[in-house]
Amino acid sequence: MKKKKWYSGWETGFVLLSLVVSGGLRAERAGDRGGRPNIVMIMADDLGYECLSCYGGRSYQTPRLDQLAAEGMKFTHAFSTPYCSPSRAQLLTGRYPLHNGIKRVIFLPDKHREFLDPRKETGFAKLLQNKGYATAIAGKWQLSFLYERDTVNGFGFDQYQCWKIMDPNHKKNSRYFDPVFVRNGETLEKQLQGKYGPDVNAEFLIRFMKENKDRPFMVYYTMLLPHYPWGPTPDSDKVLPKVGGKGNPDYFPDMVNYMDKLVGRIVDAVDDLGLKENTVIMFTGDNGTQKPLTSRWGPDNRVVHGGKGDPSDAGTRVPLIVRWPGKIKAGSINEDLVDFSDLLPTFADLAQSSLPELPINGRSFMPQLLGEKGVPRKWVHIEKQGIRYVRSQDWILTNKGDMRPVVEIGQAPAAAIDLPGTPEQRRIRKQLSAALKAAVSFKQE
Repeated sequence: MKKKKWYSGWETGFVLLSLVVSGGLRAERAGDRGGRPNIVMIMADDLGYECLSCYGGRSYQTPRLDQLAAEGMKFTHAFSTPYCSPSRAQLLTGRYPLHNGIKRVIFLPDKHREFLDPRKETGFAKLLQNKGYATAIAGKWQLSFLYERDTVNGFGFDQYQCWKIMDPNHKKNSRYFDPVFVRNGETLEKQLQGKYGPDVNAEFLIRFMKENKDRPFMVYYTMLLPHYPWGPTPDSDKVLPKVGGKGNPDYFPDMVNYMDKLVGRIVDAVDDLGLKENTVIMFTGDNGTQKPLTSRWGPDNRVVHGGKGDPSDAGTRVPLIVRWPGKIKAGSINEDLVDFSDLLPTFADLAQSSLPELPINGRSFMPQLLGEKGVPRKWVHIEKQGIRYVRSQDWILTNKGDMRPVVEIGQAPAAAIDLPGTPEQRRIRKQLSAALKAAVSFKQE
């Protein structure tokens, strides 16, 4: 019988430390990722479904996003909330606003005291960080005022560079030319004079990917474009007069074009690093397009008015494109319902991570990415402060009891169904009423 070897305390500690270190080094070596892909999440600011030509948009040129869709999967029924901060909080935590507490846009320092608290909520970056991913974010945070509560690291981002929306004296800073950013706790202002903010953020993330190319990484590019103030980009060849405090909306096409160009820069950087087959790239928008803007959409070239702020398809139906060569069938289209709470569990599946301890509202759509049926949603939940509704493929029911059929974007809302309705309509109302309750109790049918 082989004699059992016993280790002294210091020897045991050395052996354990050696195992941890060698295991960590093995996990970080290129090609030894345990099947876990890199994840690149890109979110545009104020960009509805109707703006991309691959979704039928006719007003703007988006060749790089069209190419991304041609190489991956395009979801036709993806939904955000009507506003910025609630959408970002929902995507980060997998929990609806009624649960994570971010029910409105955080933009008035003297009135908006709520913030997303990393001591109470778990974000997807923390899950990935715990699995050995290098994590970074650049762009717009808007889940706290960074001069007051810098919560970015607390949500699991190793590095960050985010727009410093306000100073302590409540002065609003620029996000575009001559921007003011916070990079890993340091305010950058003079260093960025003469620079264009969206370029600076793209460069930051590309550098991060290069530095971490030999280990799994996740980057979250919360783009500043094409949100107002509408103004020229570095590629603009015209000078237009200002129109009110939001700039000139005639610059919006230039801003969409430049947004598309920056998406292309990120995609090219991934491909140039030789990481194309091992990187999932996702693109979406945080809510619908601004209301003053109109776009042409569809085979009938109809006019679609921006719907940001409205709990309607115009305000909440957003593009969702996912590329993962070799895993996702190129040019595929998925019509399943998806809402922003579904991103966290999907990322967790991709990273082979467990879910947060807190209950979440989302469900993973990773099976659909791989061409499987999965467990598609029967409804998505939309929330705007006190207004809540659930939307199925064909019907909408609000928490006020109004039920109406879904109409295509650009069409006038359908009239509410008078009670009691037909037997079929009563059956649907009962199902959607149960869904409204399920959103509160975290139940999923």
